[in-house]
Amino acid sequence: MTTEGEFVDGWVVAQVLGEGSYGEVRLLVHSRSGACVALKAVRGGEEGSEGVAAGAREAALHRALRHPHVLRCLGERRHGGVHYLFLEYAQGGELFDRIEPDAGAGAAAARRWWRQLAAGLRYLHARGVAHRDLKPENLLLDARDQLKISDFGMATLFRRGGRERLLSRVCGTVPYAAPEVLSAEVRPYRAPPADVWSAALVLVALLAG
Repeated sequence: MTTEGEFVDGWVVAQVLGEGSYGEVRLLVHSRSGACVALKAVRGGEEGSEGVAAGAREAALHRALRHPHVLRCLGERRHGGVHYLFLEYAQGGELFDRIEPDAGAGAAAARRWWRQLAAGLRYLHARGVAHRDLKPENLLLDARDQLKISDFGMATLFRRGGRERLLSRVCGTVPYAAPEVLSAEVRPYRAPPADVWSAALVLVALLAG
């Protein structure tokens, strides 16, 4: 994918929004309407490789989610060794950028964003979805400063048919990971409390930086 130019009919790649180990996120702008979407590219190797399979899993899980505080997945496309996810564009950027070192984001903003994060997380857990990588960088803000839980690359289903399963994969971001996640290979853990731990550390960052 080139830095600029038409990616799909009528949509132009405008700029890079972010990069990570998974690949990159770019902004697509519709050439006629000016509408914006984010395009996440999940890298893989040859067709059928682990990277493509991971992109397909992420897309299938994310597209089923509908909540005001969960970033929308609008569609997907696979091309060669790359799986593309078309996502709601969060114009306000990352929550991380609103947190001042040693100061946080202020009590009023922290309270508002915490309630929105908790509402989104309750929805995910009610659907049997564990995020497994909650942190300020994965929480986005829209044009009205409404919080959106994003990046479901580590997400998984912990409950199917009413039966909960324990998780045994060490994943996420260490400073925000619950202790039981870091020892998951030895002792599997329940998913909801681990997500709540990570969310609580986001609240600490909002209040104290």
